[in-house]
Amino acid sequence: MSGQAQSSKVAWYLVQCKPRQDARALEHLARQGFECFWPCLTVESLKGGRLRQLEQPLFPGYLFIHLGMDDNWVSLRSTRGVSRIVGFSGSPCPVDDQIIDHLRVRCSQREGAPLLRPGEAVRITSGPLADMDAIFLAMDGEQRVLLLLNLLNRQQRVPVPLLDIQPLPGPKRADIPIC
Repeated sequence: MSGQAQSSKVAWYLVQCKPRQDARALEHLARQGFECFWPCLTVESLKGGRLRQLEQPLFPGYLFIHLGMDDNWVSLRSTRGVSRIVGFSGSPCPVDDQIIDHLRVRCSQREGAPLLRPGEAVRITSGPLADMDAIFLAMDGEQRVLLLLNLLNRQQRVPVPLLDIQPLPGPKRADIPIC
């Protein structure tokens, strides 16, 4: 009796996708009726001088699938975009339901970290103020930012095109107080 209950147990498993084919694998697995979960976050990206919101997978190249031992595992190998089920010693490794629940909550409640946060140090890359470090204050429209710049021993608020700045590596907050 316990062997039969064990064989019908349903669990989450990790699917490794072929390179850059996560969405294709998800689509084809869903068409076959499998329950899948592809954890993604919305992140900001600076592209072409504009901040854009992009959906990015939390684990690029992987997705989760909900399977029971009675399901057709053979069809997974021939599914477009799927490379393999992650496992050890030739047997698939189940993922704890609590991990999936935690990922679902994280993906539904939070967006990814914004590219620029008030107080963050940035470098001006071009224009008359090129190679100067400043503090990001806020967005000033879609294509400009407002920076706090130390000029002549005074802090000045200066609008700069978004395309002309880049975040500085290191600590996320600057040591200069924002007035």
